[in-house]
Amino acid sequence: MGNPTIVFIAEPNKSSKILNSKAFNDSFNLIYYQLSSKEDFLNFLNEHANNNIQAIYGGYPQFTPIGGLTKSMIEDSRFPTKTLKCIAVCSRGYNGIDIDALNQADIQLYNYQDSKLDPPMKLDQVGNDVADCVLWHTLEGFRKFSKQQNQLLSDKDTLIARAQLANKQKSYAFGHEFVAINSTWMARSPRGEKCLILGLGSIGKQIGLKIQFGLGMQVHYSKRKESVEIKKSHHWNYHPLDKSLYEKLKMFKLIVVALPGTAETKDLINADFLTHCDGPNLVLINIGRGSIVNMHDVTMALQNGQLRHFGADVFANEPIVDDIFTEHDFFTSITPHTGSSTQEVFYQSCELALSKITSACLIPENTTPQ
Repeated sequence: MGNPTIVFIAEPNKSSKILNSKAFNDSFNLIYYQLSSKEDFLNFLNEHANNNIQAIYGGYPQFTPIGGLTKSMIEDSRFPTKTLKCIAVCSRGYNGIDIDALNQADIQLYNYQDSKLDPPMKLDQVGNDVADCVLWHTLEGFRKFSKQQNQLLSDKDTLIARAQLANKQKSYAFGHEFVAINSTWMARSPRGEKCLILGLGSIGKQIGLKIQFGLGMQVHYSKRKESVEIKKSHHWNYHPLDKSLYEKLKMFKLIVVALPGTAETKDLINADFLTHCDGPNLVLINIGRGSIVNMHDVTMALQNGQLRHFGADVFANEPIVDDIFTEHDFFTSITPHTGSSTQEVFYQSCELALSKITSACLIPENTTPQ
């Protein structure tokens, strides 16, 4: 049957040490394919049925260009269930992949696990870089540095720029006032304020550390069960992730959503949740999944002055962004789902995916890849 074949449906890191190693290239046949439609992909797999396809490298796009990897595709006679051992993706999340169908076919899905890396890879690199993104959105919510930059680039004069932002063209402006939609918005320091992190996985932990030590905020977190490790090491305040949380929401000036997108978390941030918050003073940031935030309810809160700022790196209808971000751009900040998009993460995620494929395809049959 020959060497096992890896089908690349996304471009890997071309400078990858594994990809360029002699041992890897001597062990695998590599085929690159650009996804266009489900039918074309199935026909392609069928045409290569004799190539001993044992792995698919999904990278970051995964199967998004063809609407996901569905049960009907996996059960199709053209799909290589007899030879395929694994699918490796570079992101932590995986959308549109039918896990149950893969399990039925005994096909392993490997995603990026930031806490399970071996040297020389850097532990918690994804969490660190996403936390950087959260810091930017947070500072936008409290200080509006990007608005100041844009105004200064336009006016090319510090005094005029501050005066323009405060609508005080004929008097001195300190720089803490902004006029937005016929109201005055004040820049505030986040120092000493309380932050609630919803979800405390490896990303949430890194957010907490940077919020605490970078901005001087008091960190609280909410998840199903309290973390004994966090209680001992950081003394962060815990709140159960249930309805009992509502009565405590008014104390927070910053809430960061760092939860996975599941049926349980869908529309968690809704009108009921927001009415229990300190609305006009609340900075809300979502780096979890777009489905967690009910955008209609957030839009209404912004329009009614019941939300200081909403920042997002994820969106409900990706890749499309909701109109609220252009209609109320002063009160919002957005990044194009690039929270972890750094050279370091791209390299590590590729290496991890390729190492998982190597383990799954080349180790003895009676050994389970770690």
